[in-house]
Amino acid sequence: MVSSTVNTWAVFRFALGYPDGRHLDRFADLCETVPGTLAELRSLYIDLFEAGLPQPRCPLLESAWLLNRPAGDVVLENKLYYQNFGLEIDSRAAPDHLLTQLEFLAWLDHCEAADNADLESVQRARAEFLERHLSHWVGSLAHLSEDANGGCYAELLEALAREVESALA
Repeated sequence: MVSSTVNTWAVFRFALGYPDGRHLDRFADLCETVPGTLAELRSLYIDLFEAGLPQPRCPLLESAWLLNRPAGDVVLENKLYYQNFGLEIDSRAAPDHLLTQLEFLAWLDHCEAADNADLESVQRARAEFLERHLSHWVGSLAHLSEDANGGCYAELLEALAREVESALA
């Protein structure tokens, strides 16, 4: 899906963010099913990931998926990973939000490429983070988004689930 010279996690971070004018062009390269207009893409995004009570149909928060762990523990553990590797996140961003987690993984790839980090430590942290966090819920999110007729987002989430699986293999 993405060449090895591109930060794959950053591509997913962009693609799964709230759509702007750049998304339609990029989605044409990444997905088979692309809405015709930006308004349609935004409507799909809101319908899947933002609207709904008590939560959206396809919540992007890890804590919404891990019912066997207190949400506070999940949030704190994510924050500790970010702090340990020097990633400062916006105080309004939920630490267990998929976009924040993808930003962290992109940051780790950046640290690895910068050659000024303990390579083994960065690689271990990435594998640990993927195992403890994304591997437990991203596949379920992908299936749910497909069941919800998520179109291009279902395709992207399925690709993300495969990428997580591949990174852990």
